[in-house]
Amino acid sequence: MRNKNRMIQTPDLPEQLDSINFTHLTDQSYYEMGAIDSPIGTVHAEHVRFDQIHFRNVTFSETELPYSQWLDVLFDNCDFSGAKLNGARFNRVEFRNCKLTGTDFDQAVMQDATWTNCQAPYVLCNLTAFRDVQFDNCLLKGANFIDASQDNLQLGTSDIQDVQFTGTSLNNIDLSQCRFTHIHAGEQELRGAVIAPEQAAGFIGLFGVKVKDD
Repeated sequence: MRNKNRMIQTPDLPEQLDSINFTHLTDQSYYEMGAIDSPIGTVHAEHVRFDQIHFRNVTFSETELPYSQWLDVLFDNCDFSGAKLNGARFNRVEFRNCKLTGTDFDQAVMQDATWTNCQAPYVLCNLTAFRDVQFDNCLLKGANFIDASQDNLQLGTSDIQDVQFTGTSLNNIDLSQCRFTHIHAGEQELRGAVIAPEQAAGFIGLFGVKVKDD
């Protein structure tokens, strides 16, 4: 297991990137070292690859890019609502101020990824592998993290109301700053999780136990 205090790596991008004239995506398309600020459009393309790319204000909404690869990529103010990225691989990526409502990341692999100030309600991360991944101040309400695996997954101050963690170990995950009153997780999943004292009653309630006030 990795050191839980390991610093998450950020995208390795040059200081200056030339704009890329984006064209229609097809299977196995490859783009590298550039900035993209044009819409992706509603397309289906498999095994596309992006290396050292800065996406700015790009709409991926309803785009299907299964089994895509993203290495050293920064997403600024991008909209992934309804996009399908199942089976994708992300390495050294950063999502900033992005909208990801219902985005499908099922069976994806994320390593060295940060999500900051993102709106991602109902995002799908079932069977997803998280390795050194940080969410901070993200809206994850109603998200599915079913049967996911994690090593150094950090949830920061995110809203995890009604999130499904069935089959996903929360061991060593610090939930003490998260915002929620209810999550879907059992005793096995919660073992080893870190919570704040004021959250204890809520967690006891998950197992049908009531706390009597004096």
